[in-house]
Amino acid sequence: MRTIQSLLALLFAIAVTGCAHPIVISPDISKITVEADGNARPIERNVGYYISLAKRDSPVETPGGGGDKVKYYPYREIETGFYSVLSNVFSDVTLLKSETDVEGIAQTDLAFIIIPEIVTDSSSPSMLTWPPTRFSVRLTCNIKDKNGNVVATPSVTGEGQAEFDEFKHDFSLSAKRAALDALLKLQDALLKTAELHAP
Repeated sequence: MRTIQSLLALLFAIAVTGCAHPIVISPDISKITVEADGNARPIERNVGYYISLAKRDSPVETPGGGGDKVKYYPYREIETGFYSVLSNVFSDVTLLKSETDVEGIAQTDLAFIIIPEIVTDSSSPSMLTWPPTRFSVRLTCNIKDKNGNVVATPSVTGEGQAEFDEFKHDFSLSAKRAALDALLKLQDALLKTAELHAP
């Protein structure tokens, strides 16, 4: 009897281990604001950004606890916050149809085209719960002028942590904190990038 129970327990462990649990990493965009800072003035330029449909629709899986993984759509879920950052930094923001959207670039008199790259990671020491307690979001912007020349490539990494007592009501909490941290750091980096202020 004990052998059968052990076998059943082993089969159960195999069945539940390695699952990819869906989470949503979208941060609270109401927290993406600009504080008055004489050293970081808004940039009086129009910009466009481009995220391919393939990136929007591509899920990413990273480790959670207990041998499980979490699954999410980083570009799709961070895009609204990314747009808020660009709106805080620049005069006007346009979503482009492609990196070389000639019509969109011409009609809105864009100074820069911004193409974000997002790399995420997560982990948890827990063997009993799957939500990640640590999450990171590396956000890099490839910024080009309207002729396709690279102007700057600011890159930041956001970190988020959450313990069981916090995430038991929000399994995505560490991820949301990391995404918000990355976006706020990116906003600061953009405001302080000298090449974007140059006439």
